[in-house]
Amino acid sequence: MRKLIIWSIASLMTLLVLVQCKQKNEGYEPVQNSEMTSNTNLKQVTVKEILNANAYTYLFVSEGEKEYWMAIPLTDVEVGKTYVYEGGMEMKNFESKDLNRTFESVFFVESLVDPNAPAKTNVEATSNPHGGNVVSEKGETKTQLSEGIVLAKGAISLHDLFSGKDKLAGKTVALTGKVVSFNPEIMNKNWIHLQDGSSFKGLNDVIVTTLAKVAVDDIVTVKGLVVLNKDLGSGYKYDILIEDATIVK
Repeated sequence: MRKLIIWSIASLMTLLVLVQCKQKNEGYEPVQNSEMTSNTNLKQVTVKEILNANAYTYLFVSEGEKEYWMAIPLTDVEVGKTYVYEGGMEMKNFESKDLNRTFESVFFVESLVDPNAPAKTNVEATSNPHGGNVVSEKGETKTQLSEGIVLAKGAISLHDLFSGKDKLAGKTVALTGKVVSFNPEIMNKNWIHLQDGSSFKGLNDVIVTTLAKVAVDDIVTVKGLVVLNKDLGSGYKYDILIEDATIVK
């Protein structure tokens, strides 16, 4: 009789545990599925309105029943056409000085993709203000600088930066290179993609944050802090950044 009582209590406890686990799983599964969807699935939007500024194209789009503003590097898009994108970083109360307008919410996105257009190449990734360090298709290593680029006194090449990044972390360095992309006023900073023709294991582009203003194709020398493994959230991670840089005259 005693064994029967013990067995009954054990069975009841097991049943209660199973029920509780099921309730917990049912409560959490939708959240996990939602996170997976937002991180891995492309979003499809239809363009309803276009506003072009100096560096960005602002788009009012619809995604199913939702409508919102988004911004991409200056690009030709068409009203009424459907595009897809992935990721994005929301900026609230963002002021566009070019448009003299403050957006209550705007999503900065790397790019819109026309599903019917050819796939983009790695070179086009340099237009992304938060796109991470660009890797050349061949994964090559080059020490030679591009024609017309001469390192300023005390400056190092991108080859030296990438190959010695662990020793340079937390230190201030000077770099001379060509501005291949300039994206102003994101997170209160301007974002520069800089290249000098050299590379290390395919890395040939560094992102520099600064308050200074430059133009695409300018050859500049910047001086800033080397920061490794920077995570800004929303999927934007960097192996290496040059932060709070100044332009060296």
